[in-house]
Amino acid sequence: MTHFIVTSIGTFGDIYPYAQVALGLKNLGYKTTFITNPYFEEFIAQCGLDFHPLGTKNEYLDVIQNDKLWDDKSFLEVTLNLFLPNINGISDYISQCPIDEKFIILAHQNLLVNCEMARIQHQNKVTVICGALYPSVFGEEEKSENVQLPNQKKFSDSPLIAPVNFARQKIGLTPISSYKNLFTDIASFNVLFFSDWFGNKEKHWPDNLINGEFIYNESLQQEDFPDSLKQFLKSNKKPILFTFGTGNLHCQDQFKYAQEIAEKLNYPAIFICKDKNIFPQSLPDSVLTLEYCKNFQALLKECSLIVHHGGIGTLAEAARAGTPQIIIPSLGDQWDNSARVESLQLGLSIPGNELNSSKLFDAVNTIFESATIRNKCAELSLEITERIHAADIAKNIVKCLSDAKVLD
Repeated sequence: MTHFIVTSIGTFGDIYPYAQVALGLKNLGYKTTFITNPYFEEFIAQCGLDFHPLGTKNEYLDVIQNDKLWDDKSFLEVTLNLFLPNINGISDYISQCPIDEKFIILAHQNLLVNCEMARIQHQNKVTVICGALYPSVFGEEEKSENVQLPNQKKFSDSPLIAPVNFARQKIGLTPISSYKNLFTDIASFNVLFFSDWFGNKEKHWPDNLINGEFIYNESLQQEDFPDSLKQFLKSNKKPILFTFGTGNLHCQDQFKYAQEIAEKLNYPAIFICKDKNIFPQSLPDSVLTLEYCKNFQALLKECSLIVHHGGIGTLAEAARAGTPQIIIPSLGDQWDNSARVESLQLGLSIPGNELNSSKLFDAVNTIFESATIRNKCAELSLEITERIHAADIAKNIVKCLSDAKVLD
């Protein structure tokens, strides 16, 4: 019997797409279990999926509450505290399952090492698929093999890779020597969770790709706006929306600059952050604060501009809404995401470590004065209406596995 395990970690934008594909697999009749941190257990239950915990909620909270998480130089060290203690978590779950089951694991790239430990400890029972949420998942093109040699050794000796390589060598497998090998030596396939308009296949990407698309919130029962938001939108011109990530609890400076811009431009603004203590203490009536907006897509359509951190989910939803973007990247995929938005003329970016009110003011004015950016956003929004959905991606996965004789 085939048992799909879908596993992801990160913030809501990392969990939601996997959950929708998991639901698609379940609706195709496959036994499907979602493995993630208990922080997301309630959401997974709301999706109608079976849940199994990976780690503890306190481990997750310790990571997202650490101010070093949002620094490119230290975030890997911080997140190790979430990944390393749970490196055998998926394998342990498989050990509890019926002996006649075979497993297909669809995993976030940060959990590929967990999948490899499961694959080694349950030989001939596990196939791994990586879900790529954004193009930079596959790293950058290598300029020269010789240049990479010192980095390869460092990678193979890293705290997450070293135990995997030790386990691989015990069963006669070669060690994982570079980051790119995760997507060929561990993942049998890589499914794309982003659209062609955002990134076409590059030379250094693996060949074992399954086509996909950005996965949007397609709920037919969207929550209505709260009364305070309805009144605010009715009483003002289209506001600027400021939000810096569901997991970012250290964005006080960003909201301080946002307030300065709103006041300087005499322009309405909406601030979203789940910790209201992050907001400036004294805000004018022209600024509305929200802890969360369940109907985020509809809100984006009511806004003239969104300023955000460059998370792939926020970026994709803004593109679907046709709303120009200013991205403030600070780590990981945000750098490449913001560069692509600028290249596509959907908006601008300001590096997080260079952000100040003057640069933000100039960027906002540039967006408001740019007919090119407005037109590009509107054109792409129309294109995005023609796309495949999470259920279609689930079917693509099943077809690929069937063609490869992994599924009967």
